[in-house]
Amino acid sequence: MMKPLLKRSLAASLLSVALCASVNATGDKTVPIYQNCSYSFEERAADLVSRLTLEEKQSLLGNNMAAVPRLGIKSYNVWSEALHGILSGANPSVGLLGPTSFPNSVALGSTWDPSIVERMAGAIADEARATFQTGTKGLTFWSPVVEPVRDPRWGRTGESYGEDPYLVSEMAGGYVRGLMGPDERYMKAVPTAKHYFANNSEFDRHVGSSNMDSRDMREFYLYPYKELIENDNLPSIMSSYNAVNHVPTSASVFYLDSIARRTYGLNGYVTGDCAAIDDIHSGHYYADDYLEATAYGLKAGVDSDCGSIYQRYAIESLEKGLITMADIDRALVNMLTIRFRTGEFDPEPMVPYTKYPASMVSSPANRALAAEIAAKTPVLLKNEGAVLPVDLRKVGKIALIGPQADDVELGPYSGRPEESSKITPYAAFSKYIKDGGYPVELNLVNGANAKSKSNLLYVAYFEIEKTDGKVTRYDATKYTASAPGITVGSGMGTEEQVRSIDDGSWTAYDNIDITDIENITVGLNIPTEGGIVEIRTGSPDGNLIGRIEATKASGARVGGVYGASMPMKIPALKLGFNEPQTLYLVYKAPTDGPIDEEVLKVAREADMAIVFVGTDENTATEEADRLTLDLPGNQLDLIKAVASVNSRTIVVMQTLGCVEVEEFKNLASVPGIVWTGYNGQAQGDGIVKVLTGEVNPGGKLNATWYRSVKDLPAITDYTLRKSAKTNGRTLWYFDQPVSYEFGYGLSYTTFEYGNFSIDRSSFTPGDVITLSVDVKNTGSCDGDEVVQVYVTTPDAPASLQRPIKRLKAFRRVTIPKGQTRTVELKINADDLWFWDMDKDRMCYDQGRYVFEFGSSSKDIRGTVSARMTGSLDQQVKLIVADCGRTVLEIGETVDARFTAALNDDSFLDVKGSDAKWSSNNPDVVSVDASGKMTAKSMGVATITCRYSYKGRTVTDDFAVKVMPDLSLKSLKVAGKPVSLNGSRQFSFLRKASSNAPAVEAVAADPSLRLEIEQAKAVPGTAAVNVIDDATGDSREYLVNFGTKAVSDNFDKGLGSQWTVLRKDASLISTDGAALSLTSGKGDITQGGNDASNIVLQSANSDWTATVKLSCAQTPAAPAQNAALLAYQDDDNFVKLAYAAVFNFRRPAQSPAQTGQIQIVVEENGNQKTSLNVNLAEAGIKDNTLWLRLEKKGSTYVGYYSADGRNFVEAGRVEAVLKDVQAGLMAAEGTMPAMGRSFGNMQMPSSPALKATFDNFSIVSK
Repeated sequence: MMKPLLKRSLAASLLSVALCASVNATGDKTVPIYQNCSYSFEERAADLVSRLTLEEKQSLLGNNMAAVPRLGIKSYNVWSEALHGILSGANPSVGLLGPTSFPNSVALGSTWDPSIVERMAGAIADEARATFQTGTKGLTFWSPVVEPVRDPRWGRTGESYGEDPYLVSEMAGGYVRGLMGPDERYMKAVPTAKHYFANNSEFDRHVGSSNMDSRDMREFYLYPYKELIENDNLPSIMSSYNAVNHVPTSASVFYLDSIARRTYGLNGYVTGDCAAIDDIHSGHYYADDYLEATAYGLKAGVDSDCGSIYQRYAIESLEKGLITMADIDRALVNMLTIRFRTGEFDPEPMVPYTKYPASMVSSPANRALAAEIAAKTPVLLKNEGAVLPVDLRKVGKIALIGPQADDVELGPYSGRPEESSKITPYAAFSKYIKDGGYPVELNLVNGANAKSKSNLLYVAYFEIEKTDGKVTRYDATKYTASAPGITVGSGMGTEEQVRSIDDGSWTAYDNIDITDIENITVGLNIPTEGGIVEIRTGSPDGNLIGRIEATKASGARVGGVYGASMPMKIPALKLGFNEPQTLYLVYKAPTDGPIDEEVLKVAREADMAIVFVGTDENTATEEADRLTLDLPGNQLDLIKAVASVNSRTIVVMQTLGCVEVEEFKNLASVPGIVWTGYNGQAQGDGIVKVLTGEVNPGGKLNATWYRSVKDLPAITDYTLRKSAKTNGRTLWYFDQPVSYEFGYGLSYTTFEYGNFSIDRSSFTPGDVITLSVDVKNTGSCDGDEVVQVYVTTPDAPASLQRPIKRLKAFRRVTIPKGQTRTVELKINADDLWFWDMDKDRMCYDQGRYVFEFGSSSKDIRGTVSARMTGSLDQQVKLIVADCGRTVLEIGETVDARFTAALNDDSFLDVKGSDAKWSSNNPDVVSVDASGKMTAKSMGVATITCRYSYKGRTVTDDFAVKVMPDLSLKSLKVAGKPVSLNGSRQFSFLRKASSNAPAVEAVAADPSLRLEIEQAKAVPGTAAVNVIDDATGDSREYLVNFGTKAVSDNFDKGLGSQWTVLRKDASLISTDGAALSLTSGKGDITQGGNDASNIVLQSANSDWTATVKLSCAQTPAAPAQNAALLAYQDDDNFVKLAYAAVFNFRRPAQSPAQTGQIQIVVEENGNQKTSLNVNLAEAGIKDNTLWLRLEKKGSTYVGYYSADGRNFVEAGRVEAVLKDVQAGLMAAEGTMPAMGRSFGNMQMPSSPALKATFDNFSIVSK
């Protein structure tokens, strides 16, 4: 596999090496390989990974990558978003304005212009670099979304470029190229295509399986990934939540490794979607526990876990043999190589993107670009009588009506731009009229709402309370019957809820005893606007015994799509039932009143009424699909009402995609209709320029607009081809009448097509077909036309069910009035493949291919044809070589291997093949003709495989690091030998002294340098460093000298052995029987370093410490804790804590749960380990337990006990600490990083944690 982006011109390479050499010159010490930019990025990443401890490796496996200061690794959040602008806001403290918000993907797709997407992505990358320079954002962005819109109800339709995989690939290709930038060595920013793959329904994405045959998989769902990886060097993909054919994508070696890496050639990293690794166990139950989930993910090829599963379980999974160190190393090399490719570790003069000032964010140029794009996206759907453009010289009064007339809808994953840059239609119209001096009266009224009537509520339970006070709870998800469409799910939470609740939906429950009923409580969550719950008996229309108004408008709490249920209680209507009943929960949307007469008056009196309607993020979003295709709220009523009083009603729709328009599209009083997707911060400017004719609309629909949601198969049906019972999907297979076809869009001018031509009458795969057509602008104004080429295969047998047609070329061209443009389009015949499910490879139909030139998929202006007469010349397109290892020891041998993918996406059997292997550094690693590698000396080497097939040679390479032997041959303390036993820390109990014993050491490898820093006193610590000057590797050994620590019952206050760090007298007390600490803000974990009242005493030898801990209440989420600790400083410690339970998945509302035992290790500010033991069944009563921490060298073992006699091991960790102190503390803690990533994740307020410590016992050894 070729390594793109790593090759530069000779001059540029020489300059880089010269700069690197000048910056790396450090006198007599060799720069470590990972800091030496004359090595390849992969070699440097391999070297860096080899230097990490196991705990450090684990800390780097998540999206919140910890800092490793000793190696110069900064903390880094892999997760950032930049779908249509960086997902952030203004930060005046570092000079940053709010970022530019460009049109969203659904709008960009309607431009049919990859070049403008590339320009936009380049501007986003500029703003990303400027933001990165301030230290407030990373450079890895989880954008773009490249899933084709299989079903318009999908909640994330607004994030996709359209329904056709070719269109999506072309538009996303522009984004990928623009974000990465033009430099051949460094990336400006890193795109990640998502969600790999077939994550096309939101409500069940954590538990569902997208089932399909291999043909739909390859031709449709995987096509954009194939194109972006093969043609645009896409460096990253995100594995999705869902399973495909019952295997979670994040657990599939076949999907991630065999297809993405070894078939398509992905050269970069794979991140899991946030909690996707968690879902392998908790959603799909594919793994029995999180240890297995970790193993599935890492072995499949998910390099970075957005969540906490890898960072909690990788070490334990390794210890249990579920994964190998090589699995961890491979993931880290993939991730760190990408960070190297951004220039993060290189001198600034080498990286072309390091001088981007904060002023580039929301720059005038970027604002202008946002406005330019906003004018290119609108699609003219109807223009009867040339009602548009509006001639402001002839219109005296215009009414702007509707919820979007004076609003800016930015759509999902938008940053927070400056308010001054957000332009509504009303503001833009007002300015346009004023600047032009037009005598037009502009009147603004709203007149409607866009309140969603889908996904009204999520319902978890209901309770029946009797007159005697007895309460019985029922699980609402265990219904005995329901209305069609009802689903059950938990989303990102842990609470199962009834979902997909539409207006009129219901759930029924048999045998509910409501005799002597007093109150009814329903546990529900309001995701957006809410709805009404009617509790009835016997039927959905039966006797009413209760009604709950669970709406935002009534003041009820809105939890959002991620929220857990909250109880809503009402008195029951007592109807005298004396036997069990079937209870119905009937769900209804709030009713809308009639359109206000004042609105109609304004419309009636206007010469033209322009109605602005659409969707917003409450209509559908992540976690929530649409249940209908209706305009939300009463917007349809508004359109019809206005049209009934004004015969020149123009409808402007800004939506996430297709909506049903049949009720108004053919009204004579609605002569004009314009559509756009979420059109960015300048959407008002864009639409006004189109409506007034300053810009001639040239957009085309990027998806089919269906007449009714009833035309669609179930949203969970991933089959594209039609069946006896269901319609097909998309322009490929849907053959019923539509409101508007794919590719449709009108113009203020007209275009005439002619002189259709093709450069050949026959072709074979591999040929490039050149098509051309003359397009003449026959109208009265300049305009843009999108020339579209569709391909059909009329000779294919009907049994093959080939698509009706496939888009295979397009070009947007600007043609002045009266002029003709010859538009040339090229199609590579390689791209005309289908998938042969029997042979499991690409195939090509023989016979006639018809190439249709169209202004839309139905408005075909002319055709040409040619015959496919030859077959594909099978060639190896890429090989992927590896040895299964990144780090080797001197003397080890391993076998290199490779796979070979053919250009039909099948694999060639290469067993026994004659590949040629070589090493760029045979003194470090040699490789023989069979691929057997031998590690000879310390350093790095790149192993290259060259494979020839049918006269064509393909290469791939990989880097390995051979470790120096940094162990000690001997160690002496005061002249006496010390048993090494592979340890890095040694402890000795001594009497206090101003003179510490002398330490002597000898390195196992005599060629390595040894440095010894003696301890200055007892207590104190001596340090021994073994250093390899050839590679820059080093290892530190510590010898601790400690005095006997002192136990304390706290019956006389704090003993003199104790000191209190950051004392806050209001939060610490001793009552003559115990030590009481009340939690204050902060902690010492995750860089908090601000916890108060850390009670410490010297304990620099080995020891066992035990303490009784009693808490006034269970530690509250997110992070309250009380702890026993071994402490060097705020950045180096081991903490054994009784702590709050926090899960990335939002917890259900339930009675107070028990806390957990947590062992946290930090070294050099890097949180290496966090072990958690849930205490739900540990017998802990009244929040009283005993903690025990045992130190032996660098090994710490934590225990807990419910009675002070029988102790249970919680876990063991490694930490090399100096000048160790034993201590006690209580803290509010800091929100786990995963929670901080979700700005809307709010925890209920809780009282401070009061922790009482007693019977502190410490035995020094």
